[in-house]
Amino acid sequence: MGARSRLAQAYYDLAALLDAGVPILRSLDILIEGRRGQLKSAFRQVRESLSQGANLAEALDRQPRVFPELDRMLVAAAETSGSLGDSFKMLSQWHEFVHRITRRIQMGLIYPFFMLHAAAFVVGVPSLVLGRIGLGGYLLGVLRILAFLYIPTILVVAAIRLRDRIPLLRLPLDFVVLRIPVLGRAIYHMSVCRYAKAFAMLYKAGVPMTETTERATRATGNVLVARQFAGGRESVRQGAMAWEGFSTRLPAEYRHLWQIGEETGELDKVAVKVADISADRADLLFTTFASGFPKVVYFAIMIVLAMMVLRTWSQIYSIPDSF
Repeated sequence: MGARSRLAQAYYDLAALLDAGVPILRSLDILIEGRRGQLKSAFRQVRESLSQGANLAEALDRQPRVFPELDRMLVAAAETSGSLGDSFKMLSQWHEFVHRITRRIQMGLIYPFFMLHAAAFVVGVPSLVLGRIGLGGYLLGVLRILAFLYIPTILVVAAIRLRDRIPLLRLPLDFVVLRIPVLGRAIYHMSVCRYAKAFAMLYKAGVPMTETTERATRATGNVLVARQFAGGRESVRQGAMAWEGFSTRLPAEYRHLWQIGEETGELDKVAVKVADISADRADLLFTTFASGFPKVVYFAIMIVLAMMVLRTWSQIYSIPDSF
């Protein structure tokens, strides 16, 4: 079970305890008993902060490495409105959804990853057998191929980790991510889902509209997607409806649904609907990417192997230029 899945389970258990009427401190005591490692330590620190007079949002803020900004933002709003149980239940569903998608992508990438390693060792075999290179040259060739795999992977992981620490990296990284075929569209709809979920919770908690739009915009997780919603905040500040400030680059169905929600006074329900629609689209696109990417890798490997066979055949059965 991954860290996100464990956090989702902890939120679900906490929601169940709070819905049953168990006080927050006792709920945390019960919750801590069933946790392990970093998560147990984090909830223990939260419990100690509460016992010292801090509120729950403040206690979570002191553990930013365990509790993401979106979680802390929604808990702060729910604590004000008295809907902590609903908040933790929603967060549990969100983290379980993200965990399921992440797991699906990882499973889709594991086999191609091993296939690429196998290909790295196979590519130089014909030259080694024909005596064109020695064992040292063969191993050097393997390392060179693997470097093309690992160096970009290390750079991507480093960029993801540095994104939140170095603001200047956010815009170019988010731009590149959204341009990745299929995966970029999946991440786009995931960001829309984050906005809608955060908005629905904040709005339901009674947070003022201007603050709700501002916080929800920050919750998107992508600078470019946030810009498409940022106009809604400015529109509300000027006394107009939020949807009027949304970018026209935002899918029309999302804008129209938001318009209907604001006109009918059921914006919280409509926001949940937008979140569900965008989550379904993200799920479908992530699934498509996870199943399609391995096929692209297999196709590329087969082309390389075919070229190797042809080259080896030509080297063995080459026809002299002159007789």
